[in-house]
Amino acid sequence: MNKPYWGLWTLLLVALLFFVGLSFWTDGISIGGFEIKTAPFAQQTSEYISGKDRARADKDADSTSWRAPMDTTAKSILFIGDSMLEGLAPRLAAYCDKNGHTLVEVIWYSSSTLCWGETARLTELIKEHHPDYIFVCLGANELYVPDIKSARKPFLKKMLAEIGDIPYVWIGPPNWDKDTGINDMLAENLAKGCFYLSANDEFERSRDGAHPTRESAHKWMDRVVKWIGESGAHPFRLDDPGPGISRASRIVVYQPPK
Repeated sequence: MNKPYWGLWTLLLVALLFFVGLSFWTDGISIGGFEIKTAPFAQQTSEYISGKDRARADKDADSTSWRAPMDTTAKSILFIGDSMLEGLAPRLAAYCDKNGHTLVEVIWYSSSTLCWGETARLTELIKEHHPDYIFVCLGANELYVPDIKSARKPFLKKMLAEIGDIPYVWIGPPNWDKDTGINDMLAENLAKGCFYLSANDEFERSRDGAHPTRESAHKWMDRVVKWIGESGAHPFRLDDPGPGISRASRIVVYQPPK
């Protein structure tokens, strides 16, 4: 490089270092009666990082905004489903007795989303009992339905439309075998915090190899209750009643569909 250019490059470098240093000087500089105001780089960087932290904090706060606050009021609960209710409902009834809730248990043996979705039975039960919380346990009779998303999604959607704005929890089937998509269909269509996936739970099975034993079903219900309090979209008061079961305020039984 020619020597005349060394002086120019040196001058430019000195000027660059001056302005970089100036950017970190937070109070400004006074030269010959003139004050040079600075826009501190360090301060701007700090503000940028703080802004990211705030955004992250806002995101973290919003990550649970879909969850309603804990509801401590007494509830009128409707629990509908298939034969799995034989083991689940008595344990839920114990929680209801402990916490001042009322429970209507509706067992439709061998029922499915198809059975409930193609009838008005759910709408009729809601009109009759005016529940402010609904439990559903369905899917065990649909483990092997081929192309289930096409075959059953319309009926699931109809059930959800009937439930409407009523808080609900859908308890998935206690898989004893790999399913053809019932759990995926439920997970994709049920509201966040409203689907309890049971397929990965461990169960002791009764002689048929499908239904959990009564004791295992009671533990299943305990897990569901714990999940509602920790991860459910609509948590409500379900203090531990201790060991034992109880009986629903009303039990309705429908025979298997023909």
